[in-house]
Amino acid sequence: MLFGTLVFAGVMEGRRALVNSIARERIEILFGLAERNASSEPGLALSYITIIEKMRSHYKIGLPLRIKNRICKGCSTVLMPGLNCTAKVASSKGYVIYKCKRCGAERHLRYKNMKSTQK
Repeated sequence: MLFGTLVFAGVMEGRRALVNSIARERIEILFGLAERNASSEPGLALSYITIIEKMRSHYKIGLPLRIKNRICKGCSTVLMPGLNCTAKVASSKGYVIYKCKRCGAERHLRYKNMKSTQK
């Protein structure tokens, strides 16, 4: 009986990995569509981001940093500098500030390595 349980657990783990990889692939596709439609149809781009958030929470997977850093935490829009957000470089602190024009939320993204700035 124990052997059957271990085999079943292995099969389920493989299935879960397959489902998660398909979900990640779909998230990448949806984010690409959201980026493409952000300027012409912002409502459609917002619906793509909503689907991404639902998939992420349903499958309990994290977003890649390149996607996570491009989504506003306040209103879930795709942040595109010059279009719907402003980008300001805080060179002394080593990060870029993206400020959403829709809700005013800010996202600080580090671009300097902390070890190189401290001597």
